[in-house]
Amino acid sequence: IGDKISLEIRDIAFGGEGVGRAGDFVVFVPFTAPGDLVDVKLTEVKRNFGRGMLARLLEAGPERVEPRCQYFGECGGCQYQHIAYTEQVRWKSKQVADLFQRVGGFDPAVVAEVIPCPQPYAYRNRILVRSQWNKPGRCLHLGFVRHDCGLVADIESCAIAAPPLNIALTNLRKTPPPKGG
Repeated sequence: IGDKISLEIRDIAFGGEGVGRAGDFVVFVPFTAPGDLVDVKLTEVKRNFGRGMLARLLEAGPERVEPRCQYFGECGGCQYQHIAYTEQVRWKSKQVADLFQRVGGFDPAVVAEVIPCPQPYAYRNRILVRSQWNKPGRCLHLGFVRHDCGLVADIESCAIAAPPLNIALTNLRKTPPPKGG
């Protein structure tokens, strides 16, 4: 743990982690995209696989895009925003087909094509906002649970939430819940 290795990300696991290999050793790395060449700091090492965190992007793969959300990488709500939307749809379809084949023994062809959302941002009509008192900062955080721990990332607005939800989040900030929740 703590060692750094260089990898090429070749796949995306269910849940959005990039997958690279060092020989036969598989490494899962959040916030990476297929084709990325990366330096990874290992955070967990098991017998057949490991997990790591992106230490440095050496070369961006062709599917990588700049995430629209300023909180991407901190907030735990989105795992795919750094991948072009058409490729997100393709990868998610592949993941479902692979799951049907692996678990149920079905031919992947039985999975119909994914119908892409007409707008990949400002579409979500339901969000679960959390509140948490930030003792060191002496302030209340309103937002979503971080991807890397149980703390709440303080979010002013969400790029995938429908506009009325962001208005409601702004109003909630004006009259927040009492300290502690």
